[in-house]
Amino acid sequence: MDTNIFLASGPTPTVKGGGGGFIEDPRAVENIVFQTRALPLDPFESDLADALMAAFGEGAETLEALAGSLNRHGSMDRDGRAWDEGSLADQLKQSGDALFAAVPTGTVHG
Repeated sequence: MDTNIFLASGPTPTVKGGGGGFIEDPRAVENIVFQTRALPLDPFESDLADALMAAFGEGAETLEALAGSLNRHGSMDRDGRAWDEGSLADQLKQSGDALFAAVPTGTVHG
């Protein structure tokens, strides 16, 4: 599944005590971007996620090993360059920052 099918689209729904396919009233909680994201990963993000899963499956545990695996399998950074420890660390930080960025209360994606 690429998106949360229980996410409301359009105006914020009125939800009291959960139910109606919603876990909480989205106006009353701080939502995390990734959990409330209305769109699937872009092609770069999706390809990187797949490549990282393969690298972890091969036993890679360090940035050096992850970058090596990504490069062996033809993965490149957003600028089309081979990965190194620094570029991978930067991308993982950027992805992590986006994953845990708070959405102001009352914001609905969709």
